Amino acid sequence: MEPGFKITGLKRRRVHESVADQIRQAIFGGLLAPGHKLPPEREMADGFQTSRVALREALRALEKEGMLTIKQGFGGGAFVADFDNALRALLDSLNTVVKLGRANSAHLSEVRAILEPEITRLASLRATPADLRAMEAVVLAQEKKLQTGWLNSRPDSCSGPSGRGCLEFHSRVAEAAHNSVLNIVVNAVNESIRDPISRSKLTYEMRSRVVTSHRSIFEAVSSRDAVRARSVMTQHIVDVQCHLDSTNRE
Repeated sequence: MEPGFKITGLKRRRVHESVADQIRQAIFGGLLAPGHKLPPEREMADGFQTSRVALREALRALEKEGMLTIKQGFGGGAFVADFDNALRALLDSLNTVVKLGRANSAHLSEVRAILEPEITRLASLRATPADLRAMEAVVLAQEKKLQTGWLNSRPDSCSGPSGRGCLEFHSRVAEAAHNSVLNIVVNAVNESIRDPISRSKLTYEMRSRVVTSHRSIFEAVSSRDAVRARSVMTQHIVDVQCHLDSTNRE
């Protein structure tokens, strides 16, 4: 087994859960870094003093969590996943909850209304010149598309080509806050609300209000006006949810 990756005896709990927990803790503790390949199944099963069936169940559970990537064939095996893979697992889990009907756009907007105004305030205090350029690039692209009619002519225009759409601006704001936990949570929530927004009847007036709000948020952040940045983002999220509510009533 790997140096520092110590295996302890398994408790009474289900065997595969104990195996998964020990591997999980090794990853959290930095003993297993992203991209690291775990030992062969037989070696790990012997080390954990368990069956290969229980080991495989543990590995599948960790893969589902986004902790591991399992590759088949030559050069395959179980690898510690990188950040993007773990984030994808979180997004998939939240999307599943939404699609099962256990959360709706109003629930998602509540979370956004709690988090995003504060994130925007932090962005106004922490944004670097590169962050501001990234935010402005999204706003300028949206304004250009609105002027040319592109935003009004496509049903999927909130997503847009190359992801340059309504929610990308919010991702840039979250990045500018420089808080990785908030960034992950906001991106997960916004990914889940993408479909309700895309399916709604986005009139030219509504699209124009979204772009105008993004411009106002960017200007408040770039001028380091934390109070205004927070206020404008709050109103923007409320405005979008009002639009979704009116669409759902039709």
